[in-house]
Amino acid sequence: MTNSAGPLPSIPEFSEASLALDIRDLSLDGEGIAGPPEGSVPPALPVLVPGALPGERVLATITGQGQRFRHGRLEAVLEASIDRRQPPCAVAATCGGCSLQHWADGAQAAWKEQQLRRTLQRVGGLTPPVRPILAADTTFAYRNRAILPLRRESGRIQAGFYRRGSHELVPVNSCPVLDPRIDALIEPLCHDLSATDWPTYDEATTEGVLRHLVLRVGHHNGDLLVGLIAASEDLPDLDLLAGSWMERWPRLVGVVLNLQPRPTNVLFGPTEHLVAGRPWLLDRFGGFTVPVALDTFHQVHTPQAERLLPLLREALDLQPGDRLLDAYCGSASLSLPLLGPGIDLVGFERHRTSVELANLAAQLNGLESVKILVGAVERLLPEWLPDSRCLLLDPPRKGLEAPVREAILADPPERLAYVSCNPATLARDLAQLTADGQLTLEWVQPLDFFPQTTHCEAVACLVRSAGQR
Repeated sequence: MTNSAGPLPSIPEFSEASLALDIRDLSLDGEGIAGPPEGSVPPALPVLVPGALPGERVLATITGQGQRFRHGRLEAVLEASIDRRQPPCAVAATCGGCSLQHWADGAQAAWKEQQLRRTLQRVGGLTPPVRPILAADTTFAYRNRAILPLRRESGRIQAGFYRRGSHELVPVNSCPVLDPRIDALIEPLCHDLSATDWPTYDEATTEGVLRHLVLRVGHHNGDLLVGLIAASEDLPDLDLLAGSWMERWPRLVGVVLNLQPRPTNVLFGPTEHLVAGRPWLLDRFGGFTVPVALDTFHQVHTPQAERLLPLLREALDLQPGDRLLDAYCGSASLSLPLLGPGIDLVGFERHRTSVELANLAAQLNGLESVKILVGAVERLLPEWLPDSRCLLLDPPRKGLEAPVREAILADPPERLAYVSCNPATLARDLAQLTADGQLTLEWVQPLDFFPQTTHCEAVACLVRSAGQR
């Protein structure tokens, strides 16, 4: 049989060596990118150096090589960036939860804005008005959720985060990025779990039970929710332990057991059991009461997420008599606060628990003109789009499925707001949505939702072009 694709390109050889390198940029994983030394013959590949920052000159040892990059180990910083700082976390260099604690907050935000601009151009060929990034006022102690892998070591249960690029646990008793109200729970909960004889799950052997500890807090209300992800229900006396937690922490509203029996990296399983209290906490978001369950999507930086609301109001320009479609609506926490007199909401969401919580949120806030439908966006959107003026999109990181883009272009709404956590898929989708001229991209606004990481949120405003529809 002939291989029509041709032979695979060979990986260039490398010899382990130490080089002085100038760092010109960061990768999306937060690694410094160094160009090849000037005059190198033959031309060498760029080098990825974890821990190095743009503008620095470093000494790095080349440890490996792939098709596009060589890989280096930082040995010394020869000329430090003025924005380099000492991370407040002792395990920042090894923990995979953060990648930029050693970089000043302002420099992080500026890089994210620049990265968004470059990605829109490189991936989508787009040069829209990109507004200055809305940097976060709170860059530590902001995350309202933690999902912590568990392991038993010398009889003690340890929680932590995986070492970058691995499933090796880096134990932590405290994390400076977490909201202090859930950060304070890690050590006492692990102490209580250590007193049980419950074995932790081993990915290699698929034996054991306890997999992850999940903590959530309502930023404004202060409600706490504790969850355990386990491979089975074989956790004797869990109800007694949960009851003691409920007595110990008055703000704890519930303890939930999620079952994930499959040998998979998917965190949450399909089955949940309420152990004590109720399965969701209540918080305020944009002045509205919202319920948040263990596995439902809710932005981790509440104050920054609330800054989305005026941007969405501007982009959608909702008027009495409008119907707002909210695709990938989750529990509708973004769309419910946008509603006013005479405005209807129809949301689409696959996750049934999120749909239940969206309906509960509408009830708690006295909203009657709300319909949340269970199902895939690509199936539901074509039916509702013709009679709706405004569309809100907040897809997962993979962006829009092709049938969704096709449905929008078949009957473009008058106004569209697209919220994205992935600049690359945002650029791809915006390019395709505007390619035939039916929709015009008016502006893009980046926001820093995830300080100490390379992730960037953005919202784009599109309007139907004159003479269309």
